[in-house]
Amino acid sequence: MNEDDDRLFSEAMQGVNTLETNKANLKQKPAAIKKRSISTQRKIEDTLSDEFIDECDDFLEFVRPGIQKSYLKQIRNGKVTIEDHLDLHGYRRDDARKTLLEFLDNAQRQSFKLVRIVHGKGHHSDTSQPVLKAMLNKWLQNIPEILAFVSAIPKDGGTGAVYVLLRKAKEDNR
Repeated sequence: MNEDDDRLFSEAMQGVNTLETNKANLKQKPAAIKKRSISTQRKIEDTLSDEFIDECDDFLEFVRPGIQKSYLKQIRNGKVTIEDHLDLHGYRRDDARKTLLEFLDNAQRQSFKLVRIVHGKGHHSDTSQPVLKAMLNKWLQNIPEILAFVSAIPKDGGTGAVYVLLRKAKEDNR
């Protein structure tokens, strides 16, 4: 290190205190995890902005860590029962988002595991690009209750639809 580096490091460390120990206190219990309130849950809708929607591939697939590859393969191949479906053809952005959130909330309350959402392929959009598909791709990735989604097999809509794996609803212990 040269003198400039030493000076910059010293300036950056102004006001930093040395730790008394580098050992964790194993006797101290971690703070309890707070449940998300319904109002917080509804704020998820606010995180689903469409300010920047990137183009997406023809085939969609998203998986959170912990999902077994073999189970995802069964979903991808259409081997898991679809318990409900939603068709968003013709919906405008805000209506699609609102309808999607209501549908997913209802599906989770009914303890559905797998649902299908039809978004279309974008052939009838002004740009002939799948606008709703790109939005859905982003939205689903930002909803914590979504464990995975993957484009459907041809008989269920192909790349114009996705299978969506939902997290099991947590019981309310009141």
